[in-house]
Amino acid sequence: MFTVLNKILDKFWQNTKRQDDKRIATLTPPEGVFESNDHEYLDDGHVYHKLDVYYPEGTTQKLPVIIDIHGGGFMYGDKELNKIYCLTLAKRGYVVFNMSYRLYPEVVVKDQLWDISNALIWIKEHLDDFPCDKDNICVTGDSAGGMLAFFTAMLSQSSELRDIYEVEDTGIRFNAVGLTCPVLFMDDGSVTSIYTKIMLGKNYKSELWGNYVNMDKVLALGKVPPVFLLTASGDMLTRAQTRKGAALLKEKGLPYQFMDFEKYKGTDLPHVFPVPHPESEISGRAIDEMLRFFDKYSKQSITV
Repeated sequence: MFTVLNKILDKFWQNTKRQDDKRIATLTPPEGVFESNDHEYLDDGHVYHKLDVYYPEGTTQKLPVIIDIHGGGFMYGDKELNKIYCLTLAKRGYVVFNMSYRLYPEVVVKDQLWDISNALIWIKEHLDDFPCDKDNICVTGDSAGGMLAFFTAMLSQSSELRDIYEVEDTGIRFNAVGLTCPVLFMDDGSVTSIYTKIMLGKNYKSELWGNYVNMDKVLALGKVPPVFLLTASGDMLTRAQTRKGAALLKEKGLPYQFMDFEKYKGTDLPHVFPVPHPESEISGRAIDEMLRFFDKYSKQSITV
């Protein structure tokens, strides 16, 4: 049964890739952004253990850093999926790191967080190679990447969670987190968790980390940096989860901003809408709001 389900999901994501390839082919990358591509963050030759770095051409000053983690249901995509989005962020005055990570069923979510932790170790070691303001680093992710971004931020804060997930301290501390239509509750009995539990692997409940796959459980182990959450009226996949996450942060008195976009020009905005079409007017508004949130929690803003 498990194998049959995996084959069905694989066909779904193959179809998604065909659609994404067509969409990406219609997009024009923003001009004036320098690219440094295909850095191997692990020396094992794996095609997914690579990352890109983008920043405005001709910059003469240190810029705040954004680390982006792509979505794709934990079993689809690579750094190319979010490249135009990341180039758009860089164009606004940031150094952006855009990474790939291994996918299900080769690995499960725990291993993906291990990959991302190793990417962060590489980034930490190479910050001086790029015009990075090392005191101003944020992480963002969409959908499945939102879950990975949130957990990555929590792993940076909590030694207990690092022990549970068996990852090293990367040495990076985040000023803020940006979550676009995130998965935040992998095993909460919701309809979404029917899918997300598969991504945890058959035996996750027998592992210690399997008890820490939902936002509420993880928040008990440390204090998350300020969180920006975004969803939309047409986000049928994670709107309820995003709202639930925002309510949880509010209940705990933690700094956050929640944006729930309603219809735009009479049309529902879909799941992760700013990421696939960052060039649109409404996506630009959403991106600007997230970046204002990041700037609000920059070291300079905090100390003023």
